[in-house]
Amino acid sequence: MKILLTVILSWVFIAVYAGDISIYVSPKGRGSGSLQSPTTLQKALDMLPGLKKTNPTGTITIFLNDGEYQLSQPIEITSQNGGTKDLRILFKALPNTHPVLSGGQKITLTGNKILSTKIRSAGSQPYDLYVNGKRVVRARTPNIDHYFSLNKIINVADSQVPLRFTQQFELPSALFGQLTALSKDDLHKVWFNMYHKWDNTMRTIDSLNLNNNSFYSTGTVHGDWALLAKPGLFFIENYPAALDTANEWMLQKDVLKYIPGNNVKKQEVIIPVLEKLLIIQGDSTQPVENISFDGIGFKYCNYNFSGYEAYQAAQKIDAAIMIDNAQNIYFNNCEIANTGQYAIWLRKGVQRCEITNSYLHDLGAGGIRIGETVIRDNKSQWTSHNKVENCIIHSGGLNFPSAVGVFIAQSGNNVIAHNDIGDFRYTGISVGWVWGYAFSPSINNKIIYNHIHHIGWGVLSDMSAVYTLGISDGTEVSNNRVNDIYSYDYGGWGLYTDEGSTNIIMENNLVYHTKTGGFHQHYGENNIIRNNIIAFNKKYQAQFTRVEKHHSLDFTNNILLNDKGYFLQGPWQAGNITIDSNCYWNIHGADSRFIQASGSSASKGKNDLTFSEWQQVSGKDQHSIMQDPGFINAKENDFRLQSDSVVKKIGFKSFDINAAGVTGEEQWRKLAILPEEVSDAFESSVDRNMLP
Repeated sequence: MKILLTVILSWVFIAVYAGDISIYVSPKGRGSGSLQSPTTLQKALDMLPGLKKTNPTGTITIFLNDGEYQLSQPIEITSQNGGTKDLRILFKALPNTHPVLSGGQKITLTGNKILSTKIRSAGSQPYDLYVNGKRVVRARTPNIDHYFSLNKIINVADSQVPLRFTQQFELPSALFGQLTALSKDDLHKVWFNMYHKWDNTMRTIDSLNLNNNSFYSTGTVHGDWALLAKPGLFFIENYPAALDTANEWMLQKDVLKYIPGNNVKKQEVIIPVLEKLLIIQGDSTQPVENISFDGIGFKYCNYNFSGYEAYQAAQKIDAAIMIDNAQNIYFNNCEIANTGQYAIWLRKGVQRCEITNSYLHDLGAGGIRIGETVIRDNKSQWTSHNKVENCIIHSGGLNFPSAVGVFIAQSGNNVIAHNDIGDFRYTGISVGWVWGYAFSPSINNKIIYNHIHHIGWGVLSDMSAVYTLGISDGTEVSNNRVNDIYSYDYGGWGLYTDEGSTNIIMENNLVYHTKTGGFHQHYGENNIIRNNIIAFNKKYQAQFTRVEKHHSLDFTNNILLNDKGYFLQGPWQAGNITIDSNCYWNIHGADSRFIQASGSSASKGKNDLTFSEWQQVSGKDQHSIMQDPGFINAKENDFRLQSDSVVKKIGFKSFDINAAGVTGEEQWRKLAILPEEVSDAFESSVDRNMLP
């Protein structure tokens, strides 16, 4: 039997059990911290250092009552108020409650047709606005999910500053006329948002050129690759003429204006005012340890926005929850939403942390970042051995479209398993941060049993569901389901081993409905691509780009299914690769246009080879077959096999195509299905914006 103890800490009375302490908090708590008399969250945090001294073992649980906890500053946990190896600090929602830690400020708008109010800005202006918990659109031209195409662009380098350019952009005449009507001060508040290659750039306008409907903008780009050039997309935002449709808003001087979606004269809205919601910060000698969050919501945080130059994967953007020098930090059954940036970043020196069964959505940038883009000299500062499992990570890149669902950089031994990742503009999961064959800590990462879908929106290029970089010994990408990956221009792939990707195994993946191909290797060494189903990708089913002296990859025991176009593209014949024991089938039964060869792969003056010609001239795929694999209903995305009588000829081993994605209760699995309005908007954007 547990012995009831009474602890009196100056002004607070807490009932505890031997080794464990319970503190109860509520949004309007004024009491001692007991169940009957809850205190505030901040006072509970203030108790922790003292409680650690008197109770060095067991668990201190801070129980949160239902409601919204309005934060005036981020919650900060350090080694002083954090746990230890022997003491766990648990922040837990009471049963049947959903407490939310909020960085938002509620304000009321009034008016007729256009609602408004004056706001006071404390140094940073909001870039996002929420109505009834949903992000609304910053006034833009053209309207949401529509874009202008970049036309005439002139780059003029600054002779004094490397990679600094003044660029001249031509505009449609109607849009240019709207901008000429603005005062100089209002013109400088207009944002020009450009999507180019795999990235985006956001800048203000320097001045207009009345002679040719163009404007000038100056910025320091990250590299030559980031220079703006056609093809590309853009839109203009935050000026009065752009405020022209329901659920748009803008900020003009200190007046916030909003067009409601219905005929109301009064509307409560939320402006994010905090840039961070939670900061866990240890140091290299004394990390924060043993902290758990269970059933807690984290919502509404602002990114202090001042423009943005292109950086792959939005690597310069931080997160609502920042964690450094910490171990054994757990988020379970949590919700992170309505952010201006990434949701959570396990940044420097973070090991053995887990994010499980959690819902991350409505994200200004991406979902979860693991590791840094630098390799620190002190290995104890490397981030590794973390887990993201059974999470729903949806609807990201809303402010920074180049952001990633899960972004692993210079970090190894992580497990990303059974997640549902969808509705991002660039890439679902990105692993590695070394271009070429230099040393990389990104080893032994497991990307397994994830469902990754509705990526790209037809607005960015050179992207994929799973993207890898550099030497990645022991990394596994397996048993994932990938579908609906559509880029703007080139490079909408399912699985993409990019520059220097090495020693990666990709097997038992189902990849279908992508733009450019189900698989692409740019260049790398000793990758194994086997036992995958790759189907119905628009241009090619698989691509190979660069011929190198070393062995590049094995491509074996795969099923490739198409209804048009090529199965293969690139110098597969010339490459130092093994390609064999695959099953190919065109559902129309055609034996033509098997490979679009390039370079020395082109034979007899022909770039297009049939399957039989390919086998004859290449000497490869000698044990492969062109035969119907026997799926139950591939046209309706049912890739279960009626029997294995055909595919056993190539050594294909059946796997459960429905095992990928989240697990658990039906309600949780239903939440992982994108709302119909999102999937419809995705398809509309792809149809409208994607280049052929």
